[in-house]
Amino acid sequence: MFARILVPLDGSERAERALLVAARIAHASGSHITLLQAIGFPLSMGAPLSVEIPPAVHAEQAISDATAYLRQLAGNPALSVLEVDSKVMVGPPASVILEVAERGHADLIVICSHGRTGAARWLLGSVAEHVARQSAVPVLVLPQHGPAPSGPHPDAEQPLRVLVPLDGSPLAEAALAPAVALAQALSAPAPAALHLGLVLLPFEADAASMPEGLALEGARTYLSRVAARLRTTYPQLTVGWSVVANLDAAEALTRVAAGGEDAGGGGAPSRCDLIAMATHGRAGVVRWALGSITERVLHSAQLPLLIVRPRLEVTGAGARSAAAAGTQPAEASAPPTPGAPSAPSARRIDAPWPALF
Repeated sequence: MFARILVPLDGSERAERALLVAARIAHASGSHITLLQAIGFPLSMGAPLSVEIPPAVHAEQAISDATAYLRQLAGNPALSVLEVDSKVMVGPPASVILEVAERGHADLIVICSHGRTGAARWLLGSVAEHVARQSAVPVLVLPQHGPAPSGPHPDAEQPLRVLVPLDGSPLAEAALAPAVALAQALSAPAPAALHLGLVLLPFEADAASMPEGLALEGARTYLSRVAARLRTTYPQLTVGWSVVANLDAAEALTRVAAGGEDAGGGGAPSRCDLIAMATHGRAGVVRWALGSITERVLHSAQLPLLIVRPRLEVTGAGARSAAAAGTQPAEASAPPTPGAPSAPSARRIDAPWPALF
């Protein structure tokens, strides 16, 4: 459930698409919405995250204009019967957004990847990506030219479908709970659907290279188990899955999102409306790292992307060794094969969403 939603705006109509999406989520979830405008004065187009201190008279006028702008937006019919407040702050936009989200205990940030640009405006696209990389709460990024799910699903016969890339790690699974909540809120009152996707390297899916197709069967077993648990927890949720082989994980996930892969978990291939993924998953020589492809998926798929950034607590011998050395322990680089138990040395903590299982 999303109790508090933060919507950063920059005065452009493009950025205001986030407001309508947030309103739809809030109506389904009973959420409180905070509208935010950060008054930043870029030094140059080459440094969109830097600001200079403007003359007092300019700052006062900018704050006054922003306050009036947010007050006008708060009266939008889409926000009727919702709890809405607004904030105007001066400072680097990305830092301001992260600070307001933390202090306001936001559960979700909804932001467009591009808004107004120019010497006197902050570049919303760069800010959105910075916020998505650093935010401790889920960030829903709406692409510049892609769809914005602000109304009922266009195909009444198909449920709104969210693709969740997994890699067998608990970190990647951190995206599942917020993905379900988002899917249900945006599809309400109609049912929602999740599609789980796992990308194997080609040699892992090749029976000739992997005796008896161990990696492929392990991936299928893993996704089947996750799907079964989701169906038990959310009886009204439709869950499918697919395993694909590709050297380029971002390309593979983009194709799955477009409905270009068979659904190994049953059902016909169908286009996904959103993607939800954790920024860090399994890493290592024989495994793609979820975090490294998030931005590529955002730009190539041109679909709304929910980005979840889980945090870790390392326990056991690794933590003791790191404490003795005075350093932070590194994330394990060689987790087990999908379907096998996760390593006990790491677990999620302080996540805005509890683990499902």
